[in-house]
Amino acid sequence: MFLTHFKSCKVEERNKILHSFLFLYNTITLALVVPCSNTTYFHSAFQTLRMDIASPHHEPKEFWELVLEEKWDMVIEKYKQDSKFHKIEIQGRGSALHVAVSSGRKDVVKSLVEAILELDDETSLREVNKRGATPLHLAAYRGFTDMCENIIGKKGERKYLIQEKNENGETPLFWAVRARKGLVFVYLQQFYPTDINIAIDNNNTSILHVAIQSEMFGLAIIIMYCYEGLISMKDNDDIIPLEILATRTSAFKSGTRLSWWKQILYYCFTISRRDAKTTMELLQNSVKGDYSAIEIYDVDKLEKAYKIRHSLAQTCHNIQKFVFRWPILSLLDLEEIKTIKKNHIYGGQLLEEFMKTPIGSYIGGGVKPDLDNIERDFEMEKELLNFPTFLKSKNEEGDTSLQETKENKKMDDSTNIDGRDTTFLSVAKSGIVEIMEELNSKVPITSDKKGLLLVAMKNIKIEVKSDVKDTSYLIAASHGIVEMMADLQSSIKSVIYETNSNNENALLLAVKNRQPHVIQWMQKNLPGGVVNHLVLQVDKNENTVLHLAAFTSFERENTWRISGVVMQMMWDIKWYKYIKELVPEHFNNKGNKEGKTPSEIFKEQHKVLLQNSVEWLKDTAESCSVVAALIAGVSFATSGSVPGGNQQTGEPALKGQPAFEGFAVSSLIGLYFSVTALIMFLAILTSRKEIEDFRRNLPMKLLFGLCSLFVSIVAMFVSFCAGHFFVLTDKYTKGSILFYLYISICLPVTFYAAVQFPLFLDLVKVIWKKVPPPSIKGVLLCDKDDMNFQFLPIPFPIRHTYY
Repeated sequence: MFLTHFKSCKVEERNKILHSFLFLYNTITLALVVPCSNTTYFHSAFQTLRMDIASPHHEPKEFWELVLEEKWDMVIEKYKQDSKFHKIEIQGRGSALHVAVSSGRKDVVKSLVEAILELDDETSLREVNKRGATPLHLAAYRGFTDMCENIIGKKGERKYLIQEKNENGETPLFWAVRARKGLVFVYLQQFYPTDINIAIDNNNTSILHVAIQSEMFGLAIIIMYCYEGLISMKDNDDIIPLEILATRTSAFKSGTRLSWWKQILYYCFTISRRDAKTTMELLQNSVKGDYSAIEIYDVDKLEKAYKIRHSLAQTCHNIQKFVFRWPILSLLDLEEIKTIKKNHIYGGQLLEEFMKTPIGSYIGGGVKPDLDNIERDFEMEKELLNFPTFLKSKNEEGDTSLQETKENKKMDDSTNIDGRDTTFLSVAKSGIVEIMEELNSKVPITSDKKGLLLVAMKNIKIEVKSDVKDTSYLIAASHGIVEMMADLQSSIKSVIYETNSNNENALLLAVKNRQPHVIQWMQKNLPGGVVNHLVLQVDKNENTVLHLAAFTSFERENTWRISGVVMQMMWDIKWYKYIKELVPEHFNNKGNKEGKTPSEIFKEQHKVLLQNSVEWLKDTAESCSVVAALIAGVSFATSGSVPGGNQQTGEPALKGQPAFEGFAVSSLIGLYFSVTALIMFLAILTSRKEIEDFRRNLPMKLLFGLCSLFVSIVAMFVSFCAGHFFVLTDKYTKGSILFYLYISICLPVTFYAAVQFPLFLDLVKVIWKKVPPPSIKGVLLCDKDDMNFQFLPIPFPIRHTYY
């Protein structure tokens, strides 16, 4: 009986019991100095007990070695021999079954589970590792549907394991969604299609929260179809799934910025769109066929895989894909563009699912606050803080007697002498309780203490803490998702007037977070009176939209999608001017709570950015002016040197040849544009470099200077090639190596153009674009680390779009 209890203990408890018994045995052996008849029997019995106890102590180490060395045949034999091996922990990694699942050994997992069932030890399937995860947790996290089937049973005999939760309250179904394993989710969900408890953790975070947070929009649609109750569920931070979707800019076209050539390819793709029910049926069929590499919610691939199954055509398709398709797609980023469009399609469909129940999706579930109690408490506080006025009003109504009025006057007189505050009154107003207690104990008070209490209450500054958080509409405005704003406004008309705890409406948040297309959408789709109403509102600090536009975005969350301090400065100026055109003229002189006007805030906020911009512009102009001066000198010397010499009449000997004319023209062009570039860069160096200069003056000079410098470099190389042509033209023909030599000379010019092209393109955008592009906006809803999602370290590569 003792051995049975000993075997059921954990390894640490076994070691403690073992050492205690060995110490007791050694003590008894030393104490028995005089032999007795029972000594031999006691010695042999204790040796037997010692071997029985010590053998489990040594066996775990041997068993650890077998598992860590992946000698699975011997491990399986141990599992079949004794159930004690089922619960041996392998260095914090869990049991041998945990290790086999983590290693992806499907055959081993099947054999180990069969051995556990043969010994009727199903409790071993509920063993957890140091993270509280069962083997089913790990199998679901790795995406092994067949392993899950072996553990649960083909007919779901052990489906209760799906309800097992770890220390964070996460089930295997939860882990499958968190690890982006859509097919495993479909397989596990069918056993508990209506049990919503397996889809939430201890923080009330649901799998719908996780799917949207991980930008698995296709999987989120399936989850909404399976568990409709999750649509309006709030977590413990009062975050609803729609609010998370409002931060996912990748789910909507308005939140994605593509280059012109990517936009062309974007419209070339066609993505199939099916309802959630049809997709769920296809996924269930694919689970039966075990197509573990099919992308979740990609209906075309699911249908194709379901039809061809494991035929030879699939093998040929894979060969074609890896040999011909992938090299071309990697060059054009077609897969990336296709993924972007898929996210937009699924994101729009996900938003449509939310809008089927707009009120529940927007407000969420939970207990509503007792507004009657809040109002009653507020009235009581107001009456207390205005106690004399309250008494006066009651006296006028006849509810108080003359004696009460005299007492009130007596209280007022007792706390004031000749119009000056007494010591007690000053301390009561200051709220220093320690001094008040000391005076009360040392100095006798003849006046009524109720008057001092009333004075102290009147001087208390009550700060009302507002728990008003950003709604989904306001979050969408902050992130520039106009699709969600349009759908919400069409379903709930009053959302346009909502404000957050800082008293910021949607327009103020759009200006604050640099979302110009939100402002343009409001101007286009909202009545003029509504837009004017939003423009005239101020936040809690009395900042207008022009004040918010004056703040810098440099090195902040809402910074512009452009590189370089100078470009940031130019965009900030253009943004401020753009917002200035939307507001009334008196906003320019309107101060906020601190008495600062928008222009004062702009200058104050842009001191560091202005200094950095001036330094960068100065260094760039100095470097380019040196290069321009060198090219001007070379071009001047080249234009004065005539190849082939002059005749006695002074005319060039090679006059009339195309190469000579090209030499003369290119040298003149190089001289002209190099001098022009030098003048532009000198003009930049000698300018005032004030804030207003960065709006158009300095960008134009920098653009013309860079263009002139590039043209002068090209002209210098052309003049060199034309002059050098006469030296080698007799030895080499035009079709030989000479032609390719001149072509190779273009490589330095091409390299220079490639390096400078992004800067040139940014300058063109800054100068000619009236409205800046949207800013970069983060997606976190709270300060917690990724919404408390503690992801496990993944020792193997995961493809984010495949399951």
